[in-house]
Amino acid sequence: MPIDGSGNPLEDSEQSPREASFANAQTVGMVLFLMALSVLFVSGLIGFVWIRMGNNTPIHLPVELWLSTALVVGVSIALTVAAKQIKLGKQRAFRNAMTASLALALGFLTVQAPALLELLRNHQSLKATGLHLYGLIFFLVLLHAMHVVGGMVAMILVTVKAHRGLYDRPSPDAIRNTTLYWHFLDCVWIVMFAVLFVMQ
Repeated sequence: MPIDGSGNPLEDSEQSPREASFANAQTVGMVLFLMALSVLFVSGLIGFVWIRMGNNTPIHLPVELWLSTALVVGVSIALTVAAKQIKLGKQRAFRNAMTASLALALGFLTVQAPALLELLRNHQSLKATGLHLYGLIFFLVLLHAMHVVGGMVAMILVTVKAHRGLYDRPSPDAIRNTTLYWHFLDCVWIVMFAVLFVMQ
């Protein structure tokens, strides 16, 4: 049985390395960052609801936004699978899940592009009438898409390192924080799309 420097036997909990806890600097920093982003998105949605309540003109959301919703949820699911596989030490399954999440994120942005163009065209054609709701929706969707791009940068780095076999311990901070960030983007998109859909 392993012993410590004083000749006393070590307990099993002392022998095995502990998984990084939630309360570490990187994760706490990520949580604070996401809290700040929450204020930004909530403020935008409150602005939309306030303006929308004063205008009953029908608006039409691009159908691509439905597919976007499925894709962003798919990213979160794939990342959850990836985090689980690395904890189990299944490197190949982990790499496949990371690659799938990256492909789904790219699909999300690809689908968002024509939706944004449609919103912008609607804004340009109707702004002379004083209807600026399409412009506000365009801003909210674009703001979310920009944060998706930022998340993809982190995901690309994690995926590249995964394929190089650089993650050899359970739940590295980079994977945990990337997953946390994407879960946040997922929740923001679902809430935002739900508000836009209900108030169209």
